[in-house]
Amino acid sequence: MILIGVDLPLPARIVICVAIATTGIVAIRRVFLLRGAGCLQALSWSAQEPEFTARAEDGGPEIPATLVRGSFRLGSSYLLLWLRTCSRLHAVFIDGNRQQVHEFRGLCRRLRWPPRVP
Repeated sequence: MILIGVDLPLPARIVICVAIATTGIVAIRRVFLLRGAGCLQALSWSAQEPEFTARAEDGGPEIPATLVRGSFRLGSSYLLLWLRTCSRLHAVFIDGNRQQVHEFRGLCRRLRWPPRVP
């Protein structure tokens, strides 16, 4: 739509499209493919503080993380979690079909949010 519907010169429209696509590719790589700087590779949880510990790379140090607003469940098999660490905010997409069933169910039980009160 930007290429056709915006009243700018063609080179400007192309630059805008490339900038949007580049940002999208970086986000997809980090959140869904778990690659690149700032992605989280492993997640564990407990009942005590901190709620979660994350690992940014295999064999790397564990980082305390807290679940923040905006995390949600997509159907019965997918989770999108927003986690705050000491350095930044991370988005993590979890595909339940690629996880151990017992562990995924345990995480879903752990994330059962109370019903919203209007």
